[in-house]
Amino acid sequence: MKKEFSWYFKPNKEELDEIWGKGLLTVDANLLLDLYRYHEDTRESILSSLEKFEGTLWLSRQASEEFFRNRNKVIVSASKTFKEAKDEVEKLHSTIESAVNQLKGNRLIPEDLAEEMLNSILPPVTAAKEKIEGLKMAHPDFLKDDSVLTKLTDLFESSIGDSFRDEEKEGVMEEAKRRQINNIPPGYLDSEKDGDRPYGDYFMWRQILDKAKNEGKPVILVTSERKEDWWEKISGKTIGPRMELMKEAAEHSGQRVLIYQTDRFLEYSSSRKGEDVNAKAVEEIRAVDILRAEKQLAVELLGQEVDMSTSTYSSGRLVLRILRPVANFTGSGHFDPVMDCAPELTADLVSSPKDTPNCIIKVGTGTNHDFNVHVRPSEKGDMLPVGEYIFEYIADCGSENADDPDSTEI
Repeated sequence: MKKEFSWYFKPNKEELDEIWGKGLLTVDANLLLDLYRYHEDTRESILSSLEKFEGTLWLSRQASEEFFRNRNKVIVSASKTFKEAKDEVEKLHSTIESAVNQLKGNRLIPEDLAEEMLNSILPPVTAAKEKIEGLKMAHPDFLKDDSVLTKLTDLFESSIGDSFRDEEKEGVMEEAKRRQINNIPPGYLDSEKDGDRPYGDYFMWRQILDKAKNEGKPVILVTSERKEDWWEKISGKTIGPRMELMKEAAEHSGQRVLIYQTDRFLEYSSSRKGEDVNAKAVEEIRAVDILRAEKQLAVELLGQEVDMSTSTYSSGRLVLRILRPVANFTGSGHFDPVMDCAPELTADLVSSPKDTPNCIIKVGTGTNHDFNVHVRPSEKGDMLPVGEYIFEYIADCGSENADDPDSTEI
């Protein structure tokens, strides 16, 4: 069984030692760009872990191009955070002064009480402004002297992947479009991006698999990505990489491809070297990832109402809320108990905001413990409005003549 379904089994210690000792390690553009967002200590911890990797460092062409395309924008954006922090403290300062002045206008309150409050509260606020200004002055000007770029150049010297060959570009693009339409990971949640940017995750993934196949070596991919088109999530908990990705990696390349989020990579890399884990660095990485996820978050699971659930049949309703207008979204439910197979699944949108355009609903299982409902407008360019969406679903392991669940239009 393990030989036939190798991607379902986690590597043992011997396999991990082989991968970490002789495999290829690659990262995505987000990890590289995040180096400009972190404090120096966190940045150095990540760069040190990359440098100490026992195998070979390698960077895909897609990740390289995305890094250089977004580098200046991220550097400028990171610098702006100091101004935003200072502005917030300034607003706090003004609010305190305004409140104290109103207190002074109250004839029943002694004026010296208001002054005492002002003298006790404002000094810490002033100190905070000065500290922020000091941090700003100490922060590197990466546009003038980019130590991060210098280090990355040294680490990945002569280790950059090739672009797709001219004769394969058309086929790769067609496959990327097919996967985007059919919500096949990775990257199908990037459809709102313009140009060919919605396909960036797939281009990188394909280049990684091609490299693993051509080199005959396993690969470690480190990414700051946390969305559901990369990671399997059940009831809000991340279980691991999507099994579709693990299966594709094994079938396409014949090699193991391990995927780590940045914080987990830093923890595991340190433990393998017998070093203390930099807890502050791990905490900052997670904080930055959470902030990014909050900005990207569009779908909230309100609940799953189960009418019937056995090991062969399940039915009920999935209730989702869209928090901002989107071009598409994906919601996930689960089966409890776990079903005997990856069932045939159908889903209908039975309630949605009144201005919802005609939609295409696609469903998928892939596993016997959860399912996904993917929604996009029938007309390109339409947006799905904010509000509550209710889906009625049926999952059946025993129906030999089940309807084709690929898609339904409403």
